[in-house]
Amino acid sequence: MKFRVIPVILTDGTTVVKGTSFNNWRTVGSAEATSRLFAARDVDELVFLDVGARNKGKAIDMDLVKKFSNQLSIPFAVGGGIDDFDTATLCLRNGAEKIILGTSAFRKPELITKLSETFGAQAVVVTIDVLQLGSKEFAINSGREIITSESSLEFAHRVQDLGAGEIILQCISQDGSQLGYDLDNIRLFVNELTVPIIAGSGAGGTEDFENAFLLGAAGGAAGALFQFTQTTPKEIREDLRSRGVPVRRSS
Repeated sequence: MKFRVIPVILTDGTTVVKGTSFNNWRTVGSAEATSRLFAARDVDELVFLDVGARNKGKAIDMDLVKKFSNQLSIPFAVGGGIDDFDTATLCLRNGAEKIILGTSAFRKPELITKLSETFGAQAVVVTIDVLQLGSKEFAINSGREIITSESSLEFAHRVQDLGAGEIILQCISQDGSQLGYDLDNIRLFVNELTVPIIAGSGAGGTEDFENAFLLGAAGGAAGALFQFTQTTPKEIREDLRSRGVPVRRSS
């Protein structure tokens, strides 16, 4: 397995935003310009999440998905307010390789199965947002609604059984901090599940990606690191390769 380094672009529908702990959002640039920048930096794949779509009662803008598709020659995944099969299908038909489900994975679990059966498990990604380092609790709706009916691991098992092909494990308390991933939960999820686990929230440098790889994660996702520092995905890949980590790209 070759480890993937995945930039995450958060958008409010038109601009790129970034915050901390899923809050305090601020605009940091244009979504289109940012996607072009990362495409030029030869990344493995991109994740686009519309963090404002659900609160506006809609899904990620389809015109934006089309623009991403026209600009990019690399795989990308999209998420944000996708609650139904038709919207997910449109995203895939307009160029997205994967659909990311968060709140809808919990509220409409049948959507996972229908998408998986139609497009394959590899097209269905579920984000699980734990509250803090090592926590068993998780939240939906961008951290606004804490779930008490099951643990994050129980939910992970459930979405895996429903047909999800990948899980992005995020930690709300680490979001935007660049202080490191939630290694305890990464270890737990990797040991308990069979689907690939992508580490998210908290990456601050090569060591964090390496730690995730050593625990068995299939990739590491990062937003703040690549938007607020001079560090590039290529530099992280080269550093990882120098440490003996097999990475997706060779250049």
